[in-house]
Amino acid sequence: MKLTRDHQTLKAITDLIEYAFKKQQSIIDDPLFLSRYEHADCYGVYQENELTNLVMANHFEIQLFQQRVKMAGVGYVASYPEYRGQGGISTIMPELLSDLYEQGVAVSQLAPFSEAFYRKFGYEPTSRRKTYRIPANAFHYLTSDKRGSVKRGTWQQMKPLIQSIYQHLLTERQVGTVVREDWWWERLDEYYPHRFYAVTFDDTATAKGYIIYRMQGSTLVVDELAYENEFALKKLLTYLKAHVSSFEEFLYHAPVHERIEKCFQEQECLTITLEPYMMSRIIDIEQLLMKLPIHQEEIILEVTEDKECPWNVGSWLISQGTCQKVQKSGDISASIHGWSELLLGELTLAEGIFLGKFTVSNGVEAELFSKGQQSFYDYF
Repeated sequence: MKLTRDHQTLKAITDLIEYAFKKQQSIIDDPLFLSRYEHADCYGVYQENELTNLVMANHFEIQLFQQRVKMAGVGYVASYPEYRGQGGISTIMPELLSDLYEQGVAVSQLAPFSEAFYRKFGYEPTSRRKTYRIPANAFHYLTSDKRGSVKRGTWQQMKPLIQSIYQHLLTERQVGTVVREDWWWERLDEYYPHRFYAVTFDDTATAKGYIIYRMQGSTLVVDELAYENEFALKKLLTYLKAHVSSFEEFLYHAPVHERIEKCFQEQECLTITLEPYMMSRIIDIEQLLMKLPIHQEEIILEVTEDKECPWNVGSWLISQGTCQKVQKSGDISASIHGWSELLLGELTLAEGIFLGKFTVSNGVEAELFSKGQQSFYDYF
């Protein structure tokens, strides 16, 4: 059930979170936790007058090519150990998804502790991250860029420039990137203390990129690397190079389309790995299909199965920017799991057909759907 907002309920929520996530201090008065709680809906199960299971959903918007849609970031999924495996979360999720649908939310994202667990509720892996481990000596193979300048400062000093660059990079190619509101920006700064911020300027003194990073012992951790052009990328890497005397290694969890290795004359000393990160599920496929670019004037897309969101099931006629339900078989058919992977993730239709996730009628082109990219990762 959806939980009320009162002190007694807040106490029950924070007690459960503290236990489940091994918090060392009380969070009931923690501004960092409260900033998220105040922008969320909480759902739970009570047994014997005790809150035993919890799910929190924060409300955001994400970029979807040229459009924006509402997204629910699911987190703080928690149960006391004596109540785990008894179906508490399974009773919460259908109610949560139904409420989100009524609120006009199109998509949900989460960072899973278990893909199999969340797959039961219609989620599928939709994004990976590309991790770079760069030893300090690798920067010997990076040519320094002498153009422009870099300015380092506090979050409050750099905030207007960084937010402006971030917004500018939310282009029509983005799918799933969070449109960060001011409260979320502020929370990110507080959540990761002792972060450093730097902005690069071209020769006309125009801001073209930024870097957010932390110092952890002998490792410099890059949290975000954002650039509008080739100059900004090379200048920010030159800025990192200036730290080689202080650090043994540079760590960067990047979007999967990142290509910074191309700037190094020798790449063999870089360690680059791909790993799963976010899962997503479509809550309202009609809303999504109305806003997605589809490279065919008319086509019928069919959702064959969606246990938690049954309103998605059926055939949808896409014609001249409109979407309506029809009583016909689909030209392309898949469960909500397949559609979530295809429309929100990296999966292509050709790959989906090969893997048996999609069935198509004769004459359907292999690449009807534009593929976007998620450029920044926000943890819920």
